[in-house]
Amino acid sequence: MVPVSVTPMNGPLGAELKGIDLRHPLTDKELEVVTESSQRYLVLIFRDQCLDDDQLICFGKQFGALHRTEGLTYGGKPPGTAPEIEIISNQTEDSVPTDARPSDECAWHTDMSMFETPASFSILYAEDVPSGIGQTRFANLYSAYETLPDNLRKKIEGRRSIHDAAYTAMGEIRAGFSPVADKSKSPGADHPIVRTHGTTGRKALYLGRMGYGYILGLPVSKSDELLDELWNHMTKNRFVWQHEWRKGDVVMWDNRCCTHSRSAFDPSIRRRLRRVTVVGERPI
Repeated sequence: MVPVSVTPMNGPLGAELKGIDLRHPLTDKELEVVTESSQRYLVLIFRDQCLDDDQLICFGKQFGALHRTEGLTYGGKPPGTAPEIEIISNQTEDSVPTDARPSDECAWHTDMSMFETPASFSILYAEDVPSGIGQTRFANLYSAYETLPDNLRKKIEGRRSIHDAAYTAMGEIRAGFSPVADKSKSPGADHPIVRTHGTTGRKALYLGRMGYGYILGLPVSKSDELLDELWNHMTKNRFVWQHEWRKGDVVMWDNRCCTHSRSAFDPSIRRRLRRVTVVGERPI
């Protein structure tokens, strides 16, 4: 058996794990390494994987129950696809309408945070990705919280915000929702702006999508100003690391303590990934 190695990325988060074949259930030792590495590095990369849907689902279920994604895709997925699998694709064969194919800039966001019980982990498998474009940036929200200026920390003490459910990370209306004219009435769960991680006990900033959401108890204009301040702080370069995708990559990240975004790419270039998300705990 090849020993598992953990190589930290050159940045504020992220590590590559070698020696694990995700086609097979993790051994107790492998699960321990993955769990401990996730708690330390927040984002984990497994290169050169080759997974079918069942294997991706099996890997995800080792960390908890999975979200079912009906109604939450970018516009559809092939008939017969497992409900736990979300297809992120710009291909017509994936039943994605022309006006819903993900190629535009993807705003900073946290997966599935619009639910009362949001995602802990997202696990994204790159089946077919273009070289050098469509990369994903991650920000360390532990560090962002720990370095908050005192005046900004006081502004958010004890406050909660709505994690908007009506819009996707590309600013499109999600299927089944209507445009939101008043952010104070946005659909979606409200969560503490500073949440305590259910496993590590560390505190992190926790927001939904950049440009959306609402801080309870404030006029909408004041909420927007404060959210802008928080996002500008959270996404400073010193908190951010970028993953350069390759075919066969599996990237696993903890939505409870990091946020992510994606750069735009030419929509004529094929890009197809599959994702599962693990149901976490109610934020406190």
